[in-house]
Amino acid sequence: MEPMRLLQERAEGALQSLATDLRRLWRAGAVHIGVSSWVVRLAQMAQRVLLARILGAEGIGHVAVVTSVLNIVRLPAGVGTFTVVNKLVAESTGDPGAQRQVVGTSLWVNSGTTVVVGAVAWGVLARTTWINSPVATRLLRMLLPLLPLMIFSEVLHNALMGQRRMRAAAGVDMALAAAGVAVAVPMAYLWGLNGWLLNQMLVIVGGFAGYAWLLRPVLGLDWNRGIAVRVGTIGSFAFLAQLVGTLLLQFDTLSVSGILGDAAATGVYNSAALVAQQMMAVPGAVLTVVFPFVAQNHHDLPRLRQRYWELFRKIGLMSAGMSAVAWFLCPWFFPLLGHEFAASVPPFRVLLLGFLARSLYVLDNTYLDALGRTDLTFASGLVAAVVTVALNLLFIRRWGLMGAAWATAVAMVISLVVRQLALHHFIFARREVR
Repeated sequence: MEPMRLLQERAEGALQSLATDLRRLWRAGAVHIGVSSWVVRLAQMAQRVLLARILGAEGIGHVAVVTSVLNIVRLPAGVGTFTVVNKLVAESTGDPGAQRQVVGTSLWVNSGTTVVVGAVAWGVLARTTWINSPVATRLLRMLLPLLPLMIFSEVLHNALMGQRRMRAAAGVDMALAAAGVAVAVPMAYLWGLNGWLLNQMLVIVGGFAGYAWLLRPVLGLDWNRGIAVRVGTIGSFAFLAQLVGTLLLQFDTLSVSGILGDAAATGVYNSAALVAQQMMAVPGAVLTVVFPFVAQNHHDLPRLRQRYWELFRKIGLMSAGMSAVAWFLCPWFFPLLGHEFAASVPPFRVLLLGFLARSLYVLDNTYLDALGRTDLTFASGLVAAVVTVALNLLFIRRWGLMGAAWATAVAMVISLVVRQLALHHFIFARREVR
């Protein structure tokens, strides 16, 4: 009876711990962000399935290239402002005037960067064929004028995160996702890629309007030189870190497009990569509410270290369980997009290894960024970015889509190892925070 009683006590303790975690996540808004993230990602998956049926693998290949290029262009346009806004707004809790200066200064900074980056990107598209897709180039030229609204929306979204208004942000995200499916699919059915393009424009404008309405009390164009300096110091490294991070996620799709020159193959691979990236919804929701917690407790490193290991174990177990389920279900999912997308299954299974590593290294990123050490995020990410570029260029020529998947997965594992070393040496051992 003693072993049975001990087992029962452990089970009760585990349930109590789970209940405590759920209450904590509910109060922090992580449940709302998690639900909205899943709704958004399910909507995106439903949209991808329906668009694949309408546009085919070639059309999805063009969409994938446009999305990948925009994700890269948005980084220099944002110059790391998003991370700084989240951090500074969280540190200014209870002071609307200070938060208004953070938001206003960031909007002024990004007004200039979006114009410059947009003009450069337009010139590159007009004078080169580096993405090897004339159709995607035409679509990009139509979307680039909306680059300022894309960046402003990110600034306002991160301001909401800094205020811990997770429920409000979740509401906007779910509304945009639902509208995207309801509008994008009929438009694509009627007008093909042009219909998809028009839907993207409507979502960009609608998202900006929604976030601006929610942030009315702190929305303005106040300028603060001190904040601008912090944006320049912390934000510059945040931008570089985000750039190399996006390179990890987008370079494989662009390499497949550029090296193989096959829009259908690009669509097949990108569908596998997109599903793997969408799995970040749950760990991403948890880490969204962790950021302001870390920023507000930056002077209490022992507490943060204890919380870190708790999160590391739980996120690791959760991600491993999700990967196991996805491994077995993917042969039934991808054919829903069309028979040619059955070829997405093998690279997707390799990318699950990258998802597991990414869910853990994003935890490291959250701690480093919230503690002002965006320079370490950049330095560790740079190592992984170099590996990503080298392995993609080498592996894709030899093994095609599987080469791209292995290159990305290996780079993410290396990124996890390097970030772990940086976090534990510079933060927990040497206590060098900003």
